[in-house]
Amino acid sequence: PNDNIATDEKNFRAGQLHITYELAPEKIATYRAEAPDKLRIDPFLETMFLRFNVTRPPFDNQKLRQALARAINRDSIARNVLRGSRTPAGEFVPPGTAGYASPAPIPDDFAAARRLLAEAGYPGGRGLAPFEVQIKNDDIHRAVLEAIQEMWKRELGVTIVIAPLEQKTWIQNWRTLSYQVASSRWIGDYIDPNTFLDMWLTDGGNNETGWSNAGYDRLIAESARTLDPDRRHALQQQAEAILLDEAPIIPIYHGTRVFLIDPAVKGWVPSLLGSHRYQLVELRRD
Repeated sequence: PNDNIATDEKNFRAGQLHITYELAPEKIATYRAEAPDKLRIDPFLETMFLRFNVTRPPFDNQKLRQALARAINRDSIARNVLRGSRTPAGEFVPPGTAGYASPAPIPDDFAAARRLLAEAGYPGGRGLAPFEVQIKNDDIHRAVLEAIQEMWKRELGVTIVIAPLEQKTWIQNWRTLSYQVASSRWIGDYIDPNTFLDMWLTDGGNNETGWSNAGYDRLIAESARTLDPDRRHALQQQAEAILLDEAPIIPIYHGTRVFLIDPAVKGWVPSLLGSHRYQLVELRRD
């Protein structure tokens, strides 16, 4: 295992790897043109998002969080930063997860964002000190946050400092709430909207924002007791609407698995959850 995407790609080219875990977005066009048989973009049940520490100022201010959530051009990030390899996410649950449809997504609306920022007490960004966004130290998180950094500065007058961290420290800081804002990603444990929604319960082990909403907790608990699929999804939609409105998180994009694979690897089929049955995989040159 290697958490350096660039090193993985270099080792693949050197014949030291048959499969990489990920591929940096700026390399996608090259492999599409020069080695399309080695590039894979598989469906993946994942959402990349930002999380706020809502337990201390300034991110205990809901309107500030709402303003930042609206001041992101997700289509531009998906198209230009990620080279069309992912899809923009204004909702947290990936579309079509077990037949579920999210409520209205967070809009990309800079005018509304500026209005909300003023209502939060920071018109034009005045009075809001530069704040830190902790990210995993890899090419993807850095590229996405640099794009968001530019959007927030240009549209809101908000300044952020990007702090790349080793994965162990990055994750540990969520657990101890030792951050202001942090990049995050969630991969479904199973194919159902609940794997994305029950993590935001007040006592959810993966909440790690300090956010709590009793109404949200009740809706998720009731959905867990509901056997009728339509009624269950309706309850989950109500809960997700609360999550998106209160904005302890900002969804950015829904993921795919973008990686390199040697044509000699057979039986490595797409997996929404990222798990593979190795007894069905073989290494064979045709």
